[in-house]
Order: sequence, then structure tokens, then C-alpha cells
Amino acid sequence: MSPIGLCLLSLVSLTLVSIVIAQERAPHGLVYENPEAFSPSAYNFFHPNEKKPETKNPCAASKCSPMPLAAQVEATEIHESRAKTLERGSRKLGAGGLAGIVFGVAFVVVLAMGVYHVRVTRRTNMSRANHNGAVQTHV
Repeated sequence: MSPIGLCLLSLVSLTLVSIVIAQERAPHGLVYENPEAFSPSAYNFFHPNEKKPETKNPCAASKCSPMPLAAQVEATEIHESRAKTLERGSRKLGAGGLAGIVFGVAFVVVLAMGVYHVRVTRRTNMSRANHNGAVQTHV
């Protein structure tokens, strides 16, 4: 068996062994987590729209700075239309695209290794033939 075939066979067998071993492990992920209760402050943090403030001015009771109120500015139509056009034009790379890139790069690397192997083998065979006198030059 050629060295490239042996290398490919060992790579495939190691990959299959690691996949089989990985499937025997305990399942993990968010689906298998035990549910935990949120504290009231954590619930309020993750659900900010649940309770509306009773007053329009939240700084009236504590006399805090009105700076956060200045940050609430209504968007104009120009900004809204720009955001919508940017969202439509953007594309995300899915799992299939990522797998295609990985397999494409792997194919190019294997192809380059094959071309290199053929060139080295031919050069070696030509030098052996020249040393043995099997190739005669025309005089």
C-alpha cells in the first residue's frame, strides 16, 4: 500500500474512533441542564418591560441626574430606513457554507501534497535512471 493511502486510512480510522468515543460520553448542553429558579432581581433584569414606572420622571423621587432621560431620543425616518436596508443586504454564513470552506481547503491541501509527491517521485526516478546509464543521450 502506498504511503499516501496508508496515511489516509489511518486518518479515517482515527476520526471514526474519536467519533465513537465521543458518543459514549454523558450528554451535555443546555437541554440537559437542571432548571434553576431566578431571584426576583434577576427576573426583573431579564424582563425589563414587565413593570412600567408609575411616574414619567423616574428622578422625581430620588432626585437623580436627568442625564439618562437625555439619552432617550426618538429615531428619525432616515435612520430607520438605513438600518432596514443594511439588515436586508447582510448575509450570514451557515453551517453548510463553513463546512464547504473547510472541505475546500482540505481538498486543496491534499491535491498539493499529491502533486508534490508525483514531482519528487519523478525526479528521483530520473536521477536513478541517469546514474544507472539507462538513459542514453544522442551524440
